[in-house]
Amino acid sequence: MNIRRAKITDAAEIAKVHVKSWQQSYKGLVDDDYLSQMSVTEREQRWSEWLVQKSHIVLVLEDENHHLCGFISGGSIRSQHQYESEIYAFYLEKTVQQKGHGTRMLKAFCKELTSIGKKSMIVWVLKENPSKQAYISTGGKKIDEEQITIGKQHLFEECFAWDDITYILTTSTEQTT
Repeated sequence: MNIRRAKITDAAEIAKVHVKSWQQSYKGLVDDDYLSQMSVTEREQRWSEWLVQKSHIVLVLEDENHHLCGFISGGSIRSQHQYESEIYAFYLEKTVQQKGHGTRMLKAFCKELTSIGKKSMIVWVLKENPSKQAYISTGGKKIDEEQITIGKQHLFEECFAWDDITYILTTSTEQTT
């Protein structure tokens, strides 16, 4: 499995991973109607715009056949919290979860952030999402919670933060997979 910077030509595959991972990972958390109506075409349009702007870091995970099976994106913080950066989206297809690839991607992302002088970071995650454990195991501390609306459903998101993301870079992969 290879982690690399996303290219503009990756927009369609990132969109497929985005939709597929939501449908796989959020089944039972998010209304089935909302999940079934997610549009790869709409996501591809958004990803094409974001990748052209180059306003944030996007890394992809690809298998030996160069098929994308995960991505992480982020950059400058979008909220009023005191941290410098934020993970905007981080999704892996179910088939590659729980194998250490997410931790490798998180470390690669943090390495990119530190290379541009960023030292702290947040991520928002659905409260009921079991994947949030990965953030806790890499030193993320819950600092906030808010209610959001997805479709017609009201859910809660939690915000996890790292005062110093170099902790993630020094954490053993075996501890966090």
